[in-house]
Amino acid sequence: MFYHTFFDFFLASLLLTAIFGVYFSFQKKSFIKNYKQADTKILENINGMIITENGPLRKSFQWCSFDIMINQNSIFLFPKSFYFLPKRAIQLIYSNSDKKHSKFTTLLRQLNISKNNVELISNPNYLFAGTRKILLKELNNEQILIFEDIKKSKNY
Repeated sequence: MFYHTFFDFFLASLLLTAIFGVYFSFQKKSFIKNYKQADTKILENINGMIITENGPLRKSFQWCSFDIMINQNSIFLFPKSFYFLPKRAIQLIYSNSDKKHSKFTTLLRQLNISKNNVELISNPNYLFAGTRKILLKELNNEQILIFEDIKKSKNY
């Protein structure tokens, strides 16, 4: 009896993961189709992690691979957990005053650039006293220059 219940739960979780993966990959394609602008830059297969802090004892880490679409007023991040399973898209906007071509937005609070890494810090609405840090690792010089241009033009 226990074996069948465990096996059914295991199959249901695999099926649900596959369904969500297909849904989020279609969502990514629709975001790119609907929100891509003339000067959009797309970066693919960027390794990184998402660190979510909600209080002193609640911290979670997710190692991901990202596809990134950078527009005039926002950054769309399309994370893939375990480097291949698509997850919910994250949209960071530079300013609350410019929300055109945007959906389900979170305000980007800080943009920190180091030698090969970029750190994006935001406060999502569902985290009352918490922050979400997205660390993009091992970027090349061209990708770092794109983020430096954003930092200069948007005054971060």
